[in-house]
Amino acid sequence: MGWDRFRIEMGYASVMTELDRFFIIQEQDGYTPKIGLLVSMLQNSRHYLLRAVRDLSQAELDARPLGAVNTIASLLAHLNAAETMFQRMTFEGRRFAPDEIQLQTDFRLENSDQTRNQPLEVYLQALAETRTRTLQGMKAREDAWLETETTFFGQPANWHYYWFHYLQDEVRHTGQITLIRKHLIPEAQKDFNPYSMT
Repeated sequence: MGWDRFRIEMGYASVMTELDRFFIIQEQDGYTPKIGLLVSMLQNSRHYLLRAVRDLSQAELDARPLGAVNTIASLLAHLNAAETMFQRMTFEGRRFAPDEIQLQTDFRLENSDQTRNQPLEVYLQALAETRTRTLQGMKAREDAWLETETTFFGQPANWHYYWFHYLQDEVRHTGQITLIRKHLIPEAQKDFNPYSMT
């Protein structure tokens, strides 16, 4: 299956489908204005994550980076767990249940140097399913929901900040994945271009 078709079937092309509009952060059909802008940014960030991991083998996903602990596989699992955690907190008002042990482990990046023995498609499928739930949750809410007052590490915050924080996390880890892929694993690809649009 070609990469573009895979993206469509995994649901990643559901919000931003026109490449010529890719660099325009704008409101999205079906969402209130501020939430639509947030969705536009989340989908743009996800594009670069997908580009950073494209065509990676199972061995490359599990390769332990030189001088680092986190494998690319563990970072993908962490991002999936983090987005799920933010859904739990902002949509449901709770954290992980005690029996959601794997999500808790992935969220904290515990055992992140262990071999997982899963192909890329497993991680992409999980990320796509989680993103679908995020989009469904945001579509069901109004802009005022973003301003819901809460705390973050004991400091005043709102749900808008929570999702901005997730966006920051995804961007940071995409950079980390790119660094690992280009320089820190045995199969390093120094010429890999994560910004390629093709």
